[in-house]
Amino acid sequence: MQAKQELSWAAIGARLKANRFFLYWFIPLTFVCALSLTYSVPTYYVCSTSLSTEEMSAIADGRSFTLNHPENYDLGLGPLRYSITPDDYDEVVESTEFICKVLATPVKTEDNSFEGTYYEYVIRHYRKSWSEACKQWLTRGEAYQADAQLPELDAFHPKGVVATAIARAKKSISCSINHQTKLVTLSVKAQDPLVAALIAQATSKALDQFATDYYADKTEQIYQQLQAQIALTRAGYDEALRTGDNTRAAMLHDACASFERQAIVLQAQKLSNTKFTTLKNVTVPTGPAGPKHLATAIAVTMIVLVLTLLVIYRREVFSLL
Repeated sequence: MQAKQELSWAAIGARLKANRFFLYWFIPLTFVCALSLTYSVPTYYVCSTSLSTEEMSAIADGRSFTLNHPENYDLGLGPLRYSITPDDYDEVVESTEFICKVLATPVKTEDNSFEGTYYEYVIRHYRKSWSEACKQWLTRGEAYQADAQLPELDAFHPKGVVATAIARAKKSISCSINHQTKLVTLSVKAQDPLVAALIAQATSKALDQFATDYYADKTEQIYQQLQAQIALTRAGYDEALRTGDNTRAAMLHDACASFERQAIVLQAQKLSNTKFTTLKNVTVPTGPAGPKHLATAIAVTMIVLVLTLLVIYRREVFSLL
């Protein structure tokens, strides 16, 4: 029977002493390399804002007719539904057309080193990380001159610099929705705190404008259908009176009155332009969100140190196992 090998601290010390020169230069070099790589990753700031949809505000106020509930309007044609709901706002924010509108937003940096559109900022004032620079070099990405005139934004045929700007903006702007409370949270990540706040505010306004225009168009369609239904019902009511069908005339009279009340409510709701209630206002972030350069470098160094010691003492470790 083979005797169990005991751990010899003297052997461990001798092995460590024999490799001390390797550890003396390898571990500090690892720390310096890790710190250099992490510091090449630009520091970024995150700004967020929370919006409550008009739909939830209407439910809280106890209103029965809202622009977000077209099924409340009984046109005798079955329930009406919009093709978009608050649950779809994340797809709206991620669309290329929406991003192009945000890219046209005027911005400036906190230190006043840049002032222009967000489109110009993500192209001319964007600091790439070492991984992005390596990827661009390996894929032979399109290079552009800093003083060259940028092409116009094209949401339908984005190419070259425009496609790069759209991709960077989509990576920086995110929209999350709580499907139970319909709470919309917009987050913007930028390398400058003031730019992050300005773009978060611009994204919020652009989304509110999109919802306003969308529901205004749809509401106008419903209103026109109501007016057509009212005219049709009145004609049927007059015809019933001429033929002496009092029962049908009474039913059409009540239906016409219902349609007219809905038209009055709908006309009043068309005057309301606000589709969101801001629950969390946009503020300039005071501190960076990441990355933590020193902490990352220390963590990487410790992991490399542990792996190096395992390689040096692999015989002792395997004997214990």
